[in-house]
Amino acid sequence: MMSDKQRNSLQGQIVEAVAQRSPWEIRQTRWYELRHHGLRRTNKPWPKAADLHWPLIDTAIEKLKPLFLQQALGMDVVASFVPMRQQLNAYTKVAEDWFNYKIREKTNFIDEVLSWVDYTLMSGRGVMKCFWNPGDKQVGFEAIDPMYFVVPAYTVDLQDADWAVHVMPMSVPAYKRVAAQLGWKSDAKTIEKIRGNPQQDDNIPGAATEDDAKQLREGITYTTNTDGVIVWEVYRKRDDGVWEVYTYSPAAVDLDLRDPMELPYEHNQLPFVDFPYEIKDKGWFSPRGVCEILAAFELSMTAMWNHKHDAMTLYNRPLFRAERELPNSINLRFQPGQILPYGVAPVQMPQPPVSFDQELNQTRAIAENRIGSPDYAMSSAMSSGSDRRTATEIQSINAQSMQSGDLRARLFRMALGKMYRQAWGLYVQYDSKSLRYRFAEDSLDADPVALHDQYELEPKGGMDMVSRQMMVQQAINRKQLFQNSPWVDQVELDKSIMELDDPSLIKKLIRDPGQKQQDELEDETKTIPTLLVGIPVPAKPGQNYAGRIGVLMQYLNGAIQQGQQFSPAAQNAFMVRLDSLLQAYEQVATNEARKLRKEIQKFLTSSGLLPNQQQQVPVPQPEMAQAPV
Repeated sequence: MMSDKQRNSLQGQIVEAVAQRSPWEIRQTRWYELRHHGLRRTNKPWPKAADLHWPLIDTAIEKLKPLFLQQALGMDVVASFVPMRQQLNAYTKVAEDWFNYKIREKTNFIDEVLSWVDYTLMSGRGVMKCFWNPGDKQVGFEAIDPMYFVVPAYTVDLQDADWAVHVMPMSVPAYKRVAAQLGWKSDAKTIEKIRGNPQQDDNIPGAATEDDAKQLREGITYTTNTDGVIVWEVYRKRDDGVWEVYTYSPAAVDLDLRDPMELPYEHNQLPFVDFPYEIKDKGWFSPRGVCEILAAFELSMTAMWNHKHDAMTLYNRPLFRAERELPNSINLRFQPGQILPYGVAPVQMPQPPVSFDQELNQTRAIAENRIGSPDYAMSSAMSSGSDRRTATEIQSINAQSMQSGDLRARLFRMALGKMYRQAWGLYVQYDSKSLRYRFAEDSLDADPVALHDQYELEPKGGMDMVSRQMMVQQAINRKQLFQNSPWVDQVELDKSIMELDDPSLIKKLIRDPGQKQQDELEDETKTIPTLLVGIPVPAKPGQNYAGRIGVLMQYLNGAIQQGQQFSPAAQNAFMVRLDSLLQAYEQVATNEARKLRKEIQKFLTSSGLLPNQQQQVPVPQPEMAQAPV
């Protein structure tokens, strides 16, 4: 563990890193205000003039969120497993279903993933914490506001960082609850030392008074709220690659709220996963979010919108001029039918030099194109002509936007894969004996053999996740293209469509081909009593004709060997049934059906069930199914 000198050195690095990122913090505060409330007009042309806010950034963020949510939760299971050792495919499927159940129904992942994505779109980089919750005995996720996550400014890969700090501001009652669950110190003396203090000069032990102003950060290094507490969870990487964890408050650096420890996770990774919105120059603060990219466009559109309303106010309430001075002009009221004094006439306002609507649409179209989110109506409005967009133009616009969406999807899938691998490692380490899970409407037990750490995990699904409708259409086109291919699994093609439409339908509707064939054979045995009483049963389309013929022939062969006698009506019913199945089989596989007909006719003739060709028969001559072996 660290010595006092090492701890003081680390504390100085953390404080310095917080001070160095102050320009980034100021920008983030501005972007937050711009997105949620808008920057208000500082100088209105007159009292109560329009002060509107065009929500361009917030609209763009809400349009982009489904792209990432589809990546995380849009498939039948959250992750695909590839075993790195020899094992049955059934074990791999069990591991996928068990992990999917745990993630979806036994964690807070669904709630936190939306916040994770929102932080990324807002700030340019989001951070998700993946940890084992000993109180709930399950994996926990926590989307962290980037303002409350501190790393060295030179950090590129989070797992290669020298240290990382998770800042956790909370109320005193909340601290006591967390302390009881995690074993932190919560006695009155400890809380008194770490709780907020309105006197800022005493909040940084050992710091010089003249440096207090640059070192203090409300909510990061101190709080003036006397009912608040700030806890730092500091992760430090040793030279041997092992992570150490220190938990203390910046208000009392020398007071450990929990004994220092090595990170207990066997995956030996920092339990955080970051998701950058873009990759450009290296550096933790280099990615830009939607707010920073679209800020200029939103300010322009907001100003244009306000100017439009100013013009509407002037045009709807025009100015008047008088040729001579009017006494008591303040008493004039302009109402319908009102007679104006002599020499009073409205001022004719000139037309605006630009079309406000056209400028708004053009700016919006540029902004939509800037983040790769197509807006077909706005793109059409930019054109000077009145012609509608053609299908080719729309397809081209959509292809360009898909490239941008595909890049973002790949970045998110990379981060998502890292998080799934960490979560799987925690489940194998702490929860591999909890085997009960639910799949669709069934309650099952996982085989312990399937739960091991020799898997490669990646998010389920492909990269083209721009929209569910597009993916469904691609799956349908794929089905139509390969529906007659003997080398393509038709069941999997059907499943690829259903898992995009409604994954729960797979369990209800998809039948294993072997099981379906077995069900048909059992169904054919139920027709035998009907045939024995002389009632013919016609074939139905889409059945397994060869298998059903085999069932009938197997029964006839066994009955003949046992000396069973058939009535003429029963013989006629069997012949009609076999001929009906063979005729239907010829529509599917002509050569195979004709070969079967000859073999079956030969068997039935030799057994006496089918008269010789010279004799008259009451039914069409079947050349029927497979000869019994």
